[in-house]
Amino acid sequence: AKDWWRQCVKRSFEHVGIAMTAPEQERVFQRIYSKFGSHAAYDAFPDAIPFLKWCHRRGIATGVISNADERYGDSILPMLGLGDDMRFLTFSKNVGSEKPSKEIFHAAMKQAEPWLSLVNPDGDAESPNPTCTPLKPEEVLHIGNDFTKDYVGAKNAGFHAALLDRYDEKELAHSWREKGAPVFKDLIDVVEYLGRGQFELGPQTKDRQSQIEELEDLSI
Repeated sequence: AKDWWRQCVKRSFEHVGIAMTAPEQERVFQRIYSKFGSHAAYDAFPDAIPFLKWCHRRGIATGVISNADERYGDSILPMLGLGDDMRFLTFSKNVGSEKPSKEIFHAAMKQAEPWLSLVNPDGDAESPNPTCTPLKPEEVLHIGNDFTKDYVGAKNAGFHAALLDRYDEKELAHSWREKGAPVFKDLIDVVEYLGRGQFELGPQTKDRQSQIEELEDLSI
């Protein structure tokens, strides 16, 4: 993973016509690599933690499927406060395949399975149950922001899939919808989507404001 980052940084500067000596390249690389290995280069969207807690309270196993390196799971996600309610972290380096390959999606499903039936769900020390019922692809929803890697990859794996248009990219979001993808502005919209889809994830009669208040309550 570190070699990939080194080549990425080198090619980025070459692309804009900036020439550096080998020592200069290494110094710049080390600074960038360190920056992107800390929370300084990242921030969590305000609905992320409430959404994870909402899922956790309903017994929904949540996690990450990523082509990024394992530093995201080791340091970045915990530093952003996103690690406590995630049950699995599936990285391409560990699986040997990247999104949109269906292999990485199926690997994530296997990692999630034990957490669907906790040994002590009401206690302080929850632990996975190795004898749980196998999870089916059609029982999984993958949420992403890339049409090919996330939507097409998840659908090819047999999952439900949805995309987030976080930055109000109207033309891009329209093209996704034209290709059949459900597109939402934020995770509050995803909560509504789960309710409309008749998934057994809790009350389905609350209006949008009630759902927002519920998520805000969970973050207190």
